[in-house]
Amino acid sequence: MKNIYKNSLIASFFITLLFTGCSEDFLDLNDENQLQAETYFTKIGNLDLTLNSVYSSLKSYDLFGSEYAPKVLEMLPHTSNQDWLGHIQWNQLATNEVTSDNEIVRDVWRGWYRVISRANDFIINAKIYKESDFIKPGEEVTVDQMIGQASFIRAYANFSIVRLWGEGKATEPSKLAAPLILDIPATQESMLTTRATVGDMYTQIISDFKVAETLLPDTWDADNIARVDKYAAKGFLGKVYLYQEDYPNAKTYLEEVVNGPFQLVSSDKYDGLFHGESEFSTESIWELNFHTDLVTHVWNGGTGTQIALITAPFGTGWSNVWPHDVNIRRFGDDPRLNVNALEPGVAEVTNGSGVTSVLEKFPTEEGGLGWSYKKYVPLDYSVYTTNQNYGANYHIMRLGGVYLLYAEVLNALDQDTDALEYVNKVRRRAYGKDVNTPDPEVDFAGLTGTGLRDSIREERFRELFNEGQRWFDIVRWGIAAEESAKYEKVRSGTISFQDPKDNYLPIPREELESNSALTPSTGY
Repeated sequence: MKNIYKNSLIASFFITLLFTGCSEDFLDLNDENQLQAETYFTKIGNLDLTLNSVYSSLKSYDLFGSEYAPKVLEMLPHTSNQDWLGHIQWNQLATNEVTSDNEIVRDVWRGWYRVISRANDFIINAKIYKESDFIKPGEEVTVDQMIGQASFIRAYANFSIVRLWGEGKATEPSKLAAPLILDIPATQESMLTTRATVGDMYTQIISDFKVAETLLPDTWDADNIARVDKYAAKGFLGKVYLYQEDYPNAKTYLEEVVNGPFQLVSSDKYDGLFHGESEFSTESIWELNFHTDLVTHVWNGGTGTQIALITAPFGTGWSNVWPHDVNIRRFGDDPRLNVNALEPGVAEVTNGSGVTSVLEKFPTEEGGLGWSYKKYVPLDYSVYTTNQNYGANYHIMRLGGVYLLYAEVLNALDQDTDALEYVNKVRRRAYGKDVNTPDPEVDFAGLTGTGLRDSIREERFRELFNEGQRWFDIVRWGIAAEESAKYEKVRSGTISFQDPKDNYLPIPREELESNSALTPSTGY
C-alpha cells in the first residue's frame, strides 16, 4: 500500500496507547513505558503512523484479512456452499439461523468498532494538532487530507454496521441499529452506549462522507495511490443516497463518478482485476491493498489476506467453501461464470507440491456440480506455499458496480433509455465487445420499468459475484427471503429464513452482557 502500508504494523502497536481526556483514577495512571497523546501527537509523522493504523484495521483477521467476506458476506446470501461442516457458528450463517452467541458475528462486530475507535482517536487528535503550536507552516492542507481519510473510513465502517445490524432499511429511519460512537470514552460509564436509530446512523454516515468529499484530493500520486480520494467519497455518497431512495441526490453523486477519470478495463484485463494483475486500474474507485506475506500469518499481522485460503480451489488450500450450484446454473452461458468459477474436469490448478493437474470436483451429493472459486484465489500455485495468504487487492468499489448503481437510479427516475445503456456497457465488456458501441448480440433491448429493474438486479449478481455486495443488495431490495428460498439447502442443513428477523444480525451476547445500555436485537 505504499506509504499507507509500510508503517501500519508499527502504528497498530501504538494505537491502543493513545486515549486522551481520562478522568477516572484507574485511567489517569501514567505508565512511563507508554506513549501519551499529548506528547505523541506533536509531529505530523506520528499522525501519519496513526492514520496508517486506521487503514490497516480494515485488513484485520476479523474483517477483510480473513473472516468477514467468506464467512459472513458470502454465506448469508448463499453465494457459497460448504465443504467443512465443523464450525457450528459458520453453519448458522450458512442456514440463516444465526444466534446472538455466534463467535463470527461477535468478531466482525469487534472488528468494525476497532476501525471506528481508531478513526475517532485520529480525528480528535488531528484536530487538536491542527490548532496546536506544534503544527508547522504548510501542514494544514496535509492534516485536513488526513482528517478526510479518517472521516471516510469511519463513514464506511458505520455504513457496514448499519447494514449488518440495523433492524430496518435506510428508508426506515426510526428502526434501531447499533451504537454510534464519535468520541474517545473518558470514563467507564461513557463506554456504555445505547443503540442509535438507523436514521441517526445514516445522518452521520452522510456527514462523514461529505467531510471526506470536501477535504480529499481528486487523485493521489503513485506513492499514495491506495488512499481514498474525493471520487471514492462521491461514489459512496451516491450509494448511500440510493439506499435511502433519495434518487436525485444519488444521481448527482454517481454521475460525477461516471463522468470522472475512470473507464472499464478491457475484457482481456477484466479477469486480472481479481488476481493482482491490474491493481489500481482505471476501473478502481477504492480497493484494499494486500501483499503476499512469506513471513507472517494474517492472524499475526501479516500483509496478505486469508480469503484465498478459505475459498481456494479444491485441493489447493483449506478449500472450505465452493460456489453454490444454484449460482453456477444461474449464470447460464454468461462468460463471467468463467471469471468467477473453475469447472472441475476442465480447469487446471497447482497443488502444494507444485504439480499442475486437472481440477477435481468438490465432494457433493449425487448430481452436484462441485465447481471451485476462481475470483480472488491464486491460479498458478497453492495458497499453502505462501504462508496461507494471498496478495491480490480486494475491490470495495469499482466502476462496473457504479455503472449498475447509476442504472438503478436512472430506472427509478424513469430514465430507462439511459439506464439501459449503462447496463449494456457492463455486458459488452463481459462479452468482449466495445463498451461504447451498441451490439445486438449481447445488449438488452426494449426493457423498461420493472422488467429493466429486475435485469439490473440480476446483472449485479453476475458482475459482482463473490465481491461482498449480494447480501446488502437483496436486503435493501426487500427480497432476501425470496432469494434464500431459491437455494433451499446447504450441506450443513436446510435454509430457514425468518422475515424480517433474518435481514439483520443479532447484537452479540457478549456485548449485551458487558454493556447494560444495549438492548437485544428484536427476535433474538
